[in-house]
Amino acid sequence: MRLGFAGGPLLVALVLGKLERTGRITWIMPLHSNLTLRQIGLVFFLAGVGIRAGYSFAQTLRQNGLAMLLAGTAVTLVVTLVSMLVGYKLLKIPFASLMGLVSGIQTQPACLAYATRESNSDAPNLAYAAVYPIAMIAKIILAQLLI
Repeated sequence: MRLGFAGGPLLVALVLGKLERTGRITWIMPLHSNLTLRQIGLVFFLAGVGIRAGYSFAQTLRQNGLAMLLAGTAVTLVVTLVSMLVGYKLLKIPFASLMGLVSGIQTQPACLAYATRESNSDAPNLAYAAVYPIAMIAKIILAQLLI
């Protein structure tokens, strides 16, 4: 068994985080530093996605612009509204968790950042982390089936 480049540091981070302190060294990151790094990571991620998608996005808008925009809006709104109504009314999921769940279904870190800021809790992050991997795999499989 090999840990690889990601597994080793992750395992060490888990052990040091559990220890919390070794002598004068504190292994826990202050909350404000953690939040700042999260925001910086989110900004870099969204900037990278925007830079990569910019030219092809503009070309697509010129060719099929309005139809594609309306179709995307309709799909997003329907999935969001159905998820919110079923989750809140039928399943009685707390609203903060539901915002994270919907962000995870859409695989949208920007929505997650908004949900976390508005709820003032970590509930959206937990729900997002639970749903995101399944939603990402489902989107990859669905894209292959549509092609």
